[in-house]
Amino acid sequence: MPSGSTLTQGARPLRFWYVVPDAFSAGECSRIAALADGGEGSDGGLVAGQSDPAVRKSSLVWLPDDGETEWIAARMARLAADANRAVFGFALDGFDERLQVAAYGPGHYYDWHIDRGRGNAAGRRKLSLSVQLSEPGAYAGGDLEINADGRPFASPRALGTAIVFAATTLHRVAPVTGGRRRSLVAWTHGPAFV
Repeated sequence: MPSGSTLTQGARPLRFWYVVPDAFSAGECSRIAALADGGEGSDGGLVAGQSDPAVRKSSLVWLPDDGETEWIAARMARLAADANRAVFGFALDGFDERLQVAAYGPGHYYDWHIDRGRGNAAGRRKLSLSVQLSEPGAYAGGDLEINADGRPFASPRALGTAIVFAATTLHRVAPVTGGRRRSLVAWTHGPAFV
């Protein structure tokens, strides 16, 4: 059952994220990881082609947009639509960027940041989606922490769990102290907020 942090704003609860346990099975997570293993990796960067190892140290693979990944994109689109309908109510018009698999080994991290930024695609990001591809015990540290209301929330680490949050929400991947954390990441896009 999806869940999210809530506050009461008048009579309407205000939610900041949407969690879906078992969004992908263990076998599906393994298939996604294998696709990333076969792809061309690069150092994790920031938006608009920027890089700053004081902010982010990781590796990533952009998955091809082809028949082999079509099922993943379809699942991510459904997760985004469900989250948007249940929590956010944003105007969305699709995915402008390919799916990404990020990997964080010992000493890797991504400091506090938001996903909406400069550039044609990053400037249109509305929702961020992250799916846990590693078993919870496969790494130490490395929590995905979301800080929407001044109280950081550690995203569930269960394999296959998806979390969806606004691309304007402050979040980070805490430093990994051992093992390897992998996640599938995507962003939905839409017109400017008004």
